[in-house]
Amino acid sequence: MSSQQISSGSWSLEIRIAATCARVWTALTAESTQWWPKDFVTSERTQQFVIEAKVGGRVFEDFGNGEGLLWYSVVGVNHEKELQLAGHLLPPFGGPAITSLKITLAATAEGTLLTIRDDRFGVLGGEPPVEGWRLVFDAGLRTYLERDQRSQD
Repeated sequence: MSSQQISSGSWSLEIRIAATCARVWTALTAESTQWWPKDFVTSERTQQFVIEAKVGGRVFEDFGNGEGLLWYSVVGVNHEKELQLAGHLLPPFGGPAITSLKITLAATAEGTLLTIRDDRFGVLGGEPPVEGWRLVFDAGLRTYLERDQRSQD
């Protein structure tokens, strides 16, 4: 019988995006299916990845027909500035644990500084989440927005 340790961890990541906070917010909350990496979902049945930017909203994989997987519940929204999420990390994905994800947008001279803070508490397994979030928000969101920006120039 193996023993499991209860532990906690906090990880942060900053990504600079050459787009306004308003544009980043719109892409983050209304266009997630277009930029969320296809290999960063839990099922081949995933039809879209949804972020509902309202208190009580959900962040989830939609398999269709009312099926899917809930990643987070939205617990805080500050339009174009901050999204606060709370969720459960299930054993197949490195848990069991609870997780709090905070996504913050701040205007810079070059565009937007997107900051992700991931706090977890529970039985933590697997790799730290930073590289996964880098894949999602740098390779996914930033690339999508900057490619979109170049096509408009």
